Amino acid sequence: MAALIGDAIKKKQNVLIEAGTGTGKTFAYLLPVLHARKRAIVSTGSKTLQDQLYYHDIPLIVATLDWPVKVALLKGRNNYLCPQRLENSISMLRKDTDSRLLPDLIAVREWWQQTTTGDLTELTDMQGASIGSLITATADNCLGSECPKVDECPLYRARARAQEADLVVVNHHLLFADMALKEEGFGSLLPEVGTIVVDEAHQIIDVARRFFGERLSSQQLVALCRDVRIELSNFGNDDMALQLATENLDIVVRQLIAEFDKAPNELELDQLLGEPAIALQIDEVDLALGQLIASLAPAAVRSGSFAHYYSRALRLADYLALLTEAGTDDDNIHWLERQPQGFTLHLSPISIATVLEAEFASRRSWVLTSATLSVANEFTHFKRYLGLVDIQERIFESPFCFLAQVKAHIPQDLPLPGTDRHTRLLVHYCMPLIRSHNGRTFFLFTSYRALRIARDIFEAHVDLPILVQGSMAKPKLLAQFRETPGCTLLATNSFWEGVDVRGADLRCLIIDKLPFSSPEDPMTAAQFKAVIAAGGNAFFDHAVPEAAIALKQGFGRLIRQESDKGLFVLGDHRVNSRSYGKLFLNSLPEMEWLESSAQAVNYLENLHE
Repeated sequence: MAALIGDAIKKKQNVLIEAGTGTGKTFAYLLPVLHARKRAIVSTGSKTLQDQLYYHDIPLIVATLDWPVKVALLKGRNNYLCPQRLENSISMLRKDTDSRLLPDLIAVREWWQQTTTGDLTELTDMQGASIGSLITATADNCLGSECPKVDECPLYRARARAQEADLVVVNHHLLFADMALKEEGFGSLLPEVGTIVVDEAHQIIDVARRFFGERLSSQQLVALCRDVRIELSNFGNDDMALQLATENLDIVVRQLIAEFDKAPNELELDQLLGEPAIALQIDEVDLALGQLIASLAPAAVRSGSFAHYYSRALRLADYLALLTEAGTDDDNIHWLERQPQGFTLHLSPISIATVLEAEFASRRSWVLTSATLSVANEFTHFKRYLGLVDIQERIFESPFCFLAQVKAHIPQDLPLPGTDRHTRLLVHYCMPLIRSHNGRTFFLFTSYRALRIARDIFEAHVDLPILVQGSMAKPKLLAQFRETPGCTLLATNSFWEGVDVRGADLRCLIIDKLPFSSPEDPMTAAQFKAVIAAGGNAFFDHAVPEAAIALKQGFGRLIRQESDKGLFVLGDHRVNSRSYGKLFLNSLPEMEWLESSAQAVNYLENLHE
């Protein structure tokens, strides 16, 4: 793999590589990238993987080189402290005698006086969502070069280091944010490089689609109100008109959130925009935002912050007009993303192939790699969605012997998946399997509804220790899972990938059903329409390949090292009864499939004897 990548870099070619678990793909791309001695970017799927690369993997290789290498780590702006917002928040909360957040902010300021990075991952005890918005800046509220603390800004320092570095480690969101800025004619966040490595490349279709569209969230409007209030408090709240306009916008935005919450989930956004109650409330938000703009205009001369908030309000008004206008568009999908206490309106491109095709044709090398890119050993699906044309392809199989390390089982007497009855029967069927070993179990579900049903059943069996996704922060949940013998973790899609519990004695992985996307999902429905319009079959050309890749990701949680052994249970007999089943089976490693529950129990009982 390293030789293939090294050759591609020399020839300025692109390469698409599936590298199974255990191949050592990280070193296989880092070695040729560093030996090429050209500036490069490595983009990966999460901040955790960024830190693994920057603090562990890259230093191991750099230590073997005879030449100096400047390496920079660059994350999104919400990972860095904003000193200006920290001081403003402390100043505001000191005027509130009942503020319980002030001690946390004081503790952050003490840390800020010692840290060399300003990276908030150092603050393991930070109150997260409680104070995060008070100490970080967004693209909306960052004052940029106008900020009085720009010279000490951790984000700007990190960006300056990235511009000078030989190798920059980023995540996919930052990589595509940078591309989107260039598309819009803005300056680059990242340096010009000769090679871009995209690790965990299976994630980039969804990430890219978000960045090459338009979006507006209720949080952006609420945050604007909060920031105006903070600046007003610095002036002694001496502008009553601005204060009233700010409070009014905050109220009507929250009323719009409530209207979207009450609306039926099955209605598409364009239908919702035609609902009288929602249309009326959008008009109220539009009017209130206009009033805030009118009040901010004279205040803009009072401070750089007010001037910035005026420009920001104008920009949000433009997005509100664009994203609340109903209408059909063959190239984009207009959709609503519901959140626990808010919403986001999206206008997303159905196809990103045309946008990315030009990027992949540029005079640099792209290395796209992941453990899960192919479907039945073919890259057709992935290449079509990314617009990859002239690219080398290669699959490097995992060195693990799955035939010796894994047994698999499909319960045969269950009803078709997708019903509450299926979930209940599957959970009861798996109880003897879970009890038959003293290791740990991952029980993964394709819906939150199924997860809740399973949780209720497990809670009635008090002898089985369980952990449930959402009950605590993900890192803490995984740490407790490792520490609890015989534990079963119940989780949904956020645990299907990027979760590595090697060494935790994971012996059983259960997946409730084939992970088909819901056809009611707006983006899935739009993809179906696009495939049909192009003369294809939406189910076989889109739904099946997507689900096969997702199933591979879920399966990948079980075997993480050569000493691991375990049982894989798939609660969906359609892989044996439907014509598309072979494609799923051919996308998984070769394993022995046990026919009965008794055989599965016996295997688990004797697994480590």
